[in-house]
Amino acid sequence: MPILKLLMVVFALVANTLAVAASPDWISAAPKKYPNSAYLIGRGIGSTATEAQDRARGDLVAIFEVRVEVATGSNTTVTRTGKGEQVSKVSTQTVSTKTDKVIGGINIADVWRDPETSDFHALAVLSRAQAAASLKEEIGKIDTAVQLEMDKAKTATDPLLKIGALARAMETATKRDGFQASLKAIDPSGRGVEAAIPQTVIRSQLDDAIKEVKVSSAVEEDGGVAEFASILKGGLAASGFLAQGAAKADFVLVGKLNLDDLGRRDNWNWMRGTLEIALIEKESGRVRGSKTWPIKAAAQNATTARKRVLIEAEKLLKRELKTIIIEFATS
Repeated sequence: MPILKLLMVVFALVANTLAVAASPDWISAAPKKYPNSAYLIGRGIGSTATEAQDRARGDLVAIFEVRVEVATGSNTTVTRTGKGEQVSKVSTQTVSTKTDKVIGGINIADVWRDPETSDFHALAVLSRAQAAASLKEEIGKIDTAVQLEMDKAKTATDPLLKIGALARAMETATKRDGFQASLKAIDPSGRGVEAAIPQTVIRSQLDDAIKEVKVSSAVEEDGGVAEFASILKGGLAASGFLAQGAAKADFVLVGKLNLDDLGRRDNWNWMRGTLEIALIEKESGRVRGSKTWPIKAAAQNATTARKRVLIEAEKLLKRELKTIIIEFATS
């Protein structure tokens, strides 16, 4: 009986050794069939084959440019669209990692089940050459779109249309960054494809175009606050547009401020208001855009509450006026 038990233990050890030896090379090392020079790989483990495959795809996609968001849970899902795959991965640290683009050509090269743990292991592979070609195609489309907007800016006679074209070129060029980062991750040389028109050039031309636009400020309603005129002027000066007197201006930035004293509530004096601006062509009177913001402040007395709401209006104009006028130009 002891001999029989001993033989059973030996047989179990031999079987276990054979099972471990039978595991594929990619479980703990680089797969010989998919060398690093030609392929990117991802590995995944799960209680089911599908779960392991999804995690392998997620592991591979994590190589690329990603956006991290706080999330709850832990899973990896893959949505297939034609030949492409969109992978969304949520790690055990409750951080959600989502790719911003579809990477086509991801294949599951192998699936193996561990006889000891019953866990499934999956290997995902992506051809560097195939992925690089796809990304270069997308980068080429972006570069074409940037060039188109730059050409529009060059021929534009309307200063706002010129700013709008340059702003769209800048926005499009910025989208290129993610594709370029992904291409660098794929390309063994790490170079990617340099932009025909660098963002620094576009930014410089946009800044110059903004400085060429002559704008004067005018108050239509001040809510009984004389300081509003200087607040509007200060916001215009901070925006980078060329502040001018009414006689030399191409555009007029018209401001309105309405204030409403809400009285005392919960031992605080509240002041509410609305701040509105409109950009108007001086010669034609055409409104090129308008924007309204709600503002609100509280203090221990009405005088301080009024001051605080004006401070909020001043901060808002200095922070957002440039962006808003550029939005007028792109709309």
